[in-house]
Amino acid sequence: MRPGVMRCITSIALVVAVGLVVAAPAAGFAVSGQQVPKSAVKYKMKGDLLGKFKITKFRLIRDAPVFKAKGRERFNGCIDSDRDRSCDGEVTGRLFFKFRYWARFEDGDQLELGTCAHRVTGGKDGFAGATGFLMMVDTPNGSPVGFKTHYEAEINLGLNAKPNQPRPC
Repeated sequence: MRPGVMRCITSIALVVAVGLVVAAPAAGFAVSGQQVPKSAVKYKMKGDLLGKFKITKFRLIRDAPVFKAKGRERFNGCIDSDRDRSCDGEVTGRLFFKFRYWARFEDGDQLELGTCAHRVTGGKDGFAGATGFLMMVDTPNGSPVGFKTHYEAEINLGLNAKPNQPRPC
């Protein structure tokens, strides 16, 4: 093979390799757990997401036959990647979401089923540059609020995500 051709192939291979490194995705986490209501707009996240979740904007689109709404939310906490129920040593910060909610209610405002989709719109601190989505399902149960909420999510961290430092004992 001629030296000029070999040099060209080597250069192309180097450019492709550098492009793959630069385009490599940041750390991604598949997370799941429960969201526990504390008020009409504040929730506690349990499971792989630990922290506080708050509805910051809510707009009713339609209330019948299917209840539809949209809005914005904020999560303040961490991804519990080592599942020790602590944010020590974990990536910690704020995540921001836009959501869409759909629900069907029986007579007397009893929830039959609810579901929502939450797109990550940004983040701060350890979640700066984060992307992803969060899906939730509300199902009726005998609790005081009348339902339980399960979530599943894919959270992709920004390239500069750094774990929180452990707290001293």
